[in-house]
Amino acid sequence: MEIQSDAGPAGRPLIIPIFIPHMGCPHRCIFCNQRVITGKTAQTPSPEQIQEEVNRFLKYGKDRPSTTQISFFGGSFLGLEKGTVLSLLEAAMPFVRRKDVDSIRFSTRPDTISQESLSLLDRFPVSTVELGVQSMNDRILDVAGRGHRAASTVVATGMLKEQDYQVGLQMMVGLPGDDDDGAMETALRIAALRPDFVRIYPTLVLKGSLLAGRLKDGSYHPMALESCVTLVKRLYLYFKLHDIPVVRMGLQASDGLTRAGDFIAGPYHPAFGHLVHAEIVLDAISSALDRMGKLPDPLTISAHPSMVSRVQGLNKRNICRLKNTFDIKKIALLQDEYLAKNLLVVAEQEVVLP
Repeated sequence: MEIQSDAGPAGRPLIIPIFIPHMGCPHRCIFCNQRVITGKTAQTPSPEQIQEEVNRFLKYGKDRPSTTQISFFGGSFLGLEKGTVLSLLEAAMPFVRRKDVDSIRFSTRPDTISQESLSLLDRFPVSTVELGVQSMNDRILDVAGRGHRAASTVVATGMLKEQDYQVGLQMMVGLPGDDDDGAMETALRIAALRPDFVRIYPTLVLKGSLLAGRLKDGSYHPMALESCVTLVKRLYLYFKLHDIPVVRMGLQASDGLTRAGDFIAGPYHPAFGHLVHAEIVLDAISSALDRMGKLPDPLTISAHPSMVSRVQGLNKRNICRLKNTFDIKKIALLQDEYLAKNLLVVAEQEVVLP
């Protein structure tokens, strides 16, 4: 069982994912192998399978937040045949009628959004639609084999917002032919569309993907983990500056990504989002220390208990880097539950996190 949680304007809904890997996709993207990512084979889940999966979650979801959603992920939902779309939505409806679940959400390609396809949703409580944008550069989309234009994303987002759906846009970094400047340009164009939230995924090389062949012949080189974390940090801060929540950074850990041989190369880490947040904190502390004169040794840093792991960094990397960079022998990390989560006290000086 896999439970997901997103941070969005309406709080943190719990999501029950029903995977439809590769289904509804008319193209095979160069990076894609949904079987590896989800651990599922490409077949339509039956109503009985959906009911079993949702019931299995609800059995253990006693302390869940106020909002719960059934989500169809992993394929292109509105690219499915009309009968399949209606069948999947109908299978979710008993849980909505019993008020065990609040609404339905799904992910789909931008070019599947039309008045005709959206009309299929009219009698169902669909609240959220995520679009696999990946890039807003047509050249990068062509190389990736996406089969749609950036303009498709603009049109689709507008149509969804006009009908009051909550809209999430998914982008990727490290695609063939892309670079940091290209990723930032995609972020700028995504932010201009005013989505309700964003997901940022690194490009990974998976067994059975077309990209695996590009890696083998030397025509593709994946991003290094450290470089990818730094780029995604820039993207996260850009979206935050524009009041657009980033609800996920990096792929969620799954059996497919941890099974030997399926993940080949690329900037994967099961705590990718934590690495990004830890680097943001490290930058803030380093900037504060640069502005100070003589630094006290030991150096004291106070933080809310929930922020301690970000201050330390994974395996205390931040502490080590601060010691080495600023020639500090000892750093005392203090927990203060009265501090705001976005506030640190470094050597008695307040540091506000971005």
